[in-house]
Amino acid sequence: MSSGIVASIVPSRRSERLTREGLDMVQMTRRAALVGGLAAITASGSISACDSSSSPKDVQQANSGVELPTYTKYEGVAPDWAGDDVLLDGFKEYPADPVVGVNEPPGDGTPISFITNIPGAIPPQRGSNPFWAAIEEKIGSELHIEMAPNADYQTKFQTKIASGDLPDLINIPTNISDVPGLLEATCMDITEHVAGDAISKYPYLANLGPEYWKGCVANGAIYGVPVPRLFSRNFSLLTRRDLFEKAGIDPDVQPETWEELVDLCAELTDAKRGRWALTTMPGNLANMAAGVPNEWQRAEDGTFTHFIEHENIAASLEAQLQLWEAGVVNPDAYTANSSTKKEWFTGGTAAIDFDSFVAWTQYESASASVEDFSVGGIIAPSYQGAEPFTWLGGALNNITGFNAASGHSVETLLAVANWFAAPFGTAEYLEKKYGTEGEQYKLDGTDPIPTDRGVRETGIGLQYICDSPMAYYFPGDPGVPERQYAVQERMSQNLSQNAAYGLYSETLDQKGGDLTSPVWDAMSQMAQGKRPISELPEVVKTWRDAGGAKAAEELAEAYEASGIE
Repeated sequence: MSSGIVASIVPSRRSERLTREGLDMVQMTRRAALVGGLAAITASGSISACDSSSSPKDVQQANSGVELPTYTKYEGVAPDWAGDDVLLDGFKEYPADPVVGVNEPPGDGTPISFITNIPGAIPPQRGSNPFWAAIEEKIGSELHIEMAPNADYQTKFQTKIASGDLPDLINIPTNISDVPGLLEATCMDITEHVAGDAISKYPYLANLGPEYWKGCVANGAIYGVPVPRLFSRNFSLLTRRDLFEKAGIDPDVQPETWEELVDLCAELTDAKRGRWALTTMPGNLANMAAGVPNEWQRAEDGTFTHFIEHENIAASLEAQLQLWEAGVVNPDAYTANSSTKKEWFTGGTAAIDFDSFVAWTQYESASASVEDFSVGGIIAPSYQGAEPFTWLGGALNNITGFNAASGHSVETLLAVANWFAAPFGTAEYLEKKYGTEGEQYKLDGTDPIPTDRGVRETGIGLQYICDSPMAYYFPGDPGVPERQYAVQERMSQNLSQNAAYGLYSETLDQKGGDLTSPVWDAMSQMAQGKRPISELPEVVKTWRDAGGAKAAEELAEAYEASGIE
């Protein structure tokens, strides 16, 4: 068994420790306008805990001392539009000669099991799915995948955890309670195998930067491998460019003010025909437009405040109420599920959705056969003269933990994860994303165009074992990544990051969701005019008294314990 050798890896930049020195991860981007700390991966901004006898200070010091894997960016393919450690690369076409980076199957010949969510339709299962069989041949082990639709996954996951009957590879959501306790209780400690230069044995995993690995640190150790997102999770208004054109509107329009956005939405709304501009209320877009920074921020005096405490949050609610009263948001927006909203967007009964770059590509893929279907993006315009932010997306989609009771060695499971982390331009990426030529895709020049079989067969959840940072690319249509990269460029001018990422708060770890749910409920009522915005201070006070103030104190203590200067 061998992880193989990957060509065209640049020399190590440095081995980073989890110190977040001076919050200088702003160096990850070429833009000096980055605000705050690192992007959050959970509502609390941390995945860090320990037993009840340890103080938050002890926890933070243990986590801050963990040596992260040495970051070695894969540079085997030159992008047409270059990003950096945060901004994503874009590509017009797939390389004609993809690099084979893993020379031997990473598996050990025995079955490997995995549990995961599936974002689309459940695909043909093992035994009747040729794509699945080809992947098993490539990795050298059978791959037994237990699946659940997105909407059902957390329930299935919790049931699986309670049963104790866990697979070898576990897709662990980052928004459940006590993730650190779960990691320590059920997963292998892989620190010695990936920390520092040890990661060089797995070059595709080394291509994942420290901002991703930070989210896998708990209780002074690294548990599991990251499934990266970050900028690909940045949200914007996704637009149906084809519907804009039919309405006589510039398909790449970018409103400069909130009022212009409201007017644009009014042009796209025809309630009598069951058409509304917006699938959903874009609450966080309003936050960004009103100049409200991302999640938690640290003041010069060392105190932490949550965005709901920001002086401009009332203005954000006023902006949302303006959209609601204009009648441009689907009236079922607060009750419909995400699948229904996506159907409104793809079906043309809504021209604007609020979602990420990941969703953008999914929309283009799902509607590739629809004539003229085309997606664009609008970033937050200014509300009442405020300088709008773009909130940097969450670092992780999930953590893939290795079951501590697995019969496979940690080396085997890391080698398998390394294969699935293959970046754009490699032979492995082509195989895991598109399958086999003549079966799941056909070539158009050098681009793999999915066949109907490919669309049905490839969605088996492999991207949740491990993945590379997203590349802007769409086979057969370079206009898609060009538009995505252009929106990314606009977003990058004033990014806001979460200052709590990597900091431990016991309160947020144990009750973060319970703290914020009443706030979101109240704000939803205010955005619909069902509750006066003047009651917001009372809502915030209740949140602070219930634990918000304690969480802020714990984050400040954790910041001091982390050794940041």
